[in-house]
Amino acid sequence: MQTPPSSAIGSTPVPPASFRRMGMWLLLASLGMLFGSVLVGFLILRARAEHWPPPGAPSLPGGLWISTALLLILSVTLVLAERAARKGQRASLDRMLLVAVLLAMAFLMVQVSNWMRMAASSVLPDENLLVWFFYVLTILHAAHVVFGLIPLVVVSVRARAGRYNEEEHESIHLVGMYWHFLFATWIAILLVLRI
Repeated sequence: MQTPPSSAIGSTPVPPASFRRMGMWLLLASLGMLFGSVLVGFLILRARAEHWPPPGAPSLPGGLWISTALLLILSVTLVLAERAARKGQRASLDRMLLVAVLLAMAFLMVQVSNWMRMAASSVLPDENLLVWFFYVLTILHAAHVVFGLIPLVVVSVRARAGRYNEEEHESIHLVGMYWHFLFATWIAILLVLRI
């Protein structure tokens, strides 16, 4: 009698990594290098500054905490969406993906508000290093949020059309990977700007 493989005993077998998943890891690695290099550049310039924060620097907008909460909830929502897909709970999947899309759009709106509040301080980016990096880091991140919103909407539409089930839901996982990365990157940006 043949013994079943250990992965089949008491657990769900782990599917092999697909080319799409490997591609996503490569994308996230390259984005990690992009954001990492900008953050390291900021830290180097900051270490060379005589005073920090620079004289005349405005305080950072309080809306950054709202942005953080929105991304955290969005990340959790995508975990729940993938779980719903694995269990074949289509209504829950549709609901979670719709919430994720709305949270991503809300994040962008709060970011616009943050930029407007920073602009209201009347301190121009070329006058203050902290202000300059605030805009560079948050606009770079927001651009990737916009880029991530497109596949999130596509996955949401496809879910409503019944494209995903217990066996086929890799696209939801891939979109989740991207948004979890954006959340982690946002935390790094916030820490670098605040410390």
